[in-house]
Amino acid sequence: MNEGHRSAEPRNAEPIRVDLSPLRTSPGMRALLGYERAADIPLRRRFFVVLTGVLLLTAAIVVALWWLGTIGMLTRVPLLGVFGVFYGVLGAVGFVWYAVGLSRRTRLAMFAWTNGWAYADLLTGTRRPGSAFARMRRSIERGVVASDDERIPFELGVAHSVGSRDQSATVQRPFAFIELPLPAKVPHMVLRNRRRSIVPTLGLGGARMDLEGHFASTFQLLVPEGYQRDALYIFTPDLMVRILDLGSGAELELVEDRAYVYLPGSTRFDRPDVMQRTVQLAEELHRRFAVRTGAYRDESTGPIERPEGVAIGLGGQRLGGQGVSLLAVAGVSAAMILSAGVTAFALFGGAMLRSGG
Repeated sequence: MNEGHRSAEPRNAEPIRVDLSPLRTSPGMRALLGYERAADIPLRRRFFVVLTGVLLLTAAIVVALWWLGTIGMLTRVPLLGVFGVFYGVLGAVGFVWYAVGLSRRTRLAMFAWTNGWAYADLLTGTRRPGSAFARMRRSIERGVVASDDERIPFELGVAHSVGSRDQSATVQRPFAFIELPLPAKVPHMVLRNRRRSIVPTLGLGGARMDLEGHFASTFQLLVPEGYQRDALYIFTPDLMVRILDLGSGAELELVEDRAYVYLPGSTRFDRPDVMQRTVQLAEELHRRFAVRTGAYRDESTGPIERPEGVAIGLGGQRLGGQGVSLLAVAGVSAAMILSAGVTAFALFGGAMLRSGG
């Protein structure tokens, strides 16, 4: 790290004002239909098509139950009626869940367009360099807002791991993210949340730094070996305070020339208070990173080893190892325990039951 390039922290500037009014009102039917057209949502996922499908399913269930009742089948097998009602209620609940999600994404899109930002209802194949994205075999991002304003460039959305015809989905909870560009490449660093980690850090190499004060119970810093001093230069206490402002489940990752703030998948960007805090955080992080990383240089590489355009040595570009999600480990362990239990019962269960009888 080049000490001569240190500069003072940015002064508190007047925050960028955004119009939050689209997030404060529920969209009407005209707004929903207009959003479906503007976002180019496929016909099979549009409101009236889904509603028609649910109504046809309900009608089919009612007709089937009526016919079973006329032939006396419901009297002999009343469980058929229970199954019919269950699937009818399941269809209704699924439609309400779909409609609520559509309404929230409509508000988010109206907010983005009102403020001159880009919006995408669904993105696939984005290939972001963040560790939480890299381990997904296939993922989709919903409700993506992107700003190219040089005062506050960012992208945000919610990422989901999905399966395909040939591959199952990666074991990864959905998570919300905020992506910020950095003015220069920096070493790979992860501010891991001890209470609720989103980034798969189990198995990653590098040094694990325990922080001081009350941050020690919330965060742990993962950096490549030899870059501990660089991490302390970038991750200042006031920066971590700002990260916590978005919630106790927040994490931060610096990788290549990008910064990622990770949040739980239940984060409601369509709520005015959440979006206000998100925009303020993105603006402040952009200013801070411009100062703390703009002049960053990796002193472990000399002018010969570091070709033009590469500012980070090979040892600092990525944390070693392959990160594994704790959720995946728990799922595999539970499956192994269940399989062992079933096998043991199949081998010895009959003899135990006979001896007990």
